[in-house]
Amino acid sequence: MSKPILIALGLVAFAATQVTAQTQCALTYPIFEGAIPHLDLEKCPADVARAGAFCRVTTANDQVHVFVFEQKNPQCLLAVKSYSEYQISVK
Repeated sequence: MSKPILIALGLVAFAATQVTAQTQCALTYPIFEGAIPHLDLEKCPADVARAGAFCRVTTANDQVHVFVFEQKNPQCLLAVKSYSEYQISVK
């Protein structure tokens, strides 16, 4: 993984921890989509799945990182989960 991608992932993680009651959301999907190379997931992993949400995945540092966004505008980031043990199935 290239250094710019790692920096971008770090910024996303930092932004996600800086949410306050005054902020509508830490990160929106349109910003994420343009800044972070990722793949679309057909469905979210069971442990992060929720109604009204969709997931995207990235890889860095030998881990898979799943980003959960709400479907309705402004498509806020709802959660991020990293997995060190995973299985990828490509169709």
